[in-house]
Amino acid sequence: MRWLLIGAAILGAYYSILFARASLLFQEDTASSVPAAVHLVPYNADYLARLAVWQPDRKTALLHRTVELNPFAADSWIQLGLTAEMQQHDIASAERDYLKAAQVDHMFLPKWTLTNFYFRRQDEERFFQWAKATLAITPYPPYPVFEQMWLFTQDAGKIAAFIPERPRILVQYAVFLADAHQFRAIPPVVKRLVTSAGSSDPVGAGRDGLIAPVEDRLLAAGYLQPALQIWTSMKEGNWIGLSIPTAASPLTNGDFRAPFFRHGFGWVPIETSGVGIEQMPDQDAVGVTLSGSQPEHCVLLQQYVPLDPNRSYRLEWQASAQGIASPSGLAWHLHPVQSNLHSDLAGGDLLASSSGTWDFQAPPGAEVFLLTLEYSRPLGNILASGSFHLRSVSLREQ
Repeated sequence: MRWLLIGAAILGAYYSILFARASLLFQEDTASSVPAAVHLVPYNADYLARLAVWQPDRKTALLHRTVELNPFAADSWIQLGLTAEMQQHDIASAERDYLKAAQVDHMFLPKWTLTNFYFRRQDEERFFQWAKATLAITPYPPYPVFEQMWLFTQDAGKIAAFIPERPRILVQYAVFLADAHQFRAIPPVVKRLVTSAGSSDPVGAGRDGLIAPVEDRLLAAGYLQPALQIWTSMKEGNWIGLSIPTAASPLTNGDFRAPFFRHGFGWVPIETSGVGIEQMPDQDAVGVTLSGSQPEHCVLLQQYVPLDPNRSYRLEWQASAQGIASPSGLAWHLHPVQSNLHSDLAGGDLLASSSGTWDFQAPPGAEVFLLTLEYSRPLGNILASGSFHLRSVSLREQ
């Protein structure tokens, strides 16, 4: 028994040294070290798979030996499939090997490989099946999958049916659609996103960093209806606390009680050197300070509003000032978005009275307008220095 134990110990030590030597050779990863590692341990599937890279003339045989030793070697199944498809033009064998990889490995790479394979084969049914499976699991940016879907078909509804109910994918798909200028396809995706993500963490679900900038792009391009649909989905999903604007009542947060959202149909304070803007929710007001060093012309506040062209509207507000007298250079302006007509409008002096009104007719040629509060140094006056409070702003169709 003693000699048997000694023999076993010697044998164990020998194999430990053998395996350690083979591991070192494999890690060197050279044209000579990998074959040497395989020579020492010929039944290691990883070694054989790497040897197939260094010896392309024996690649197929080595990969077959690899999957014999380890049927779960998904990368080797994929390499066999690529060889069959690209070099041997054996499509049936390639498909079999790709499917085997997906069978033994449920992660991203086999699914993405099959998506690409069926895209190359222009097999619509299987392409979309595997594209959806890829999107359901991918840890990577999904834009290549989206691109292939749109190369396959321009049917936005069909593509949307294969986008999984996964918030991260839905928000990235909305961004992709915006980048592709497929603006009208975005609202249903955002609605699904809001429903899927819930209302517990809108910021974490991409509201401010991704969806809100998409909303801004839609409005800047004059796409009123898609922008309204996105805004409505966010409102109904408790992602925002602002009202849904209409052509009859187009202004939101006119009492300044809700925090500035700074996107979409919300107020946006414009950061400008020499200008301070502070929201005062306890006073239902916004305070603006002009240091006297601000630019001769600057925008202070702005909000996108939907208006019916050629309809009459009345803008009303209350304002009080300290150190700024009329003519103040402060006035409301209305700018049509994406209109070929030069039809900007300007109201009277903001501080002409404590309660101001401006009656105007919405210009033709646009549905979306940018309402701005601007400062322009009056001719013959120095730059204004002081502050004013603005409250109770309303805009109504007459």
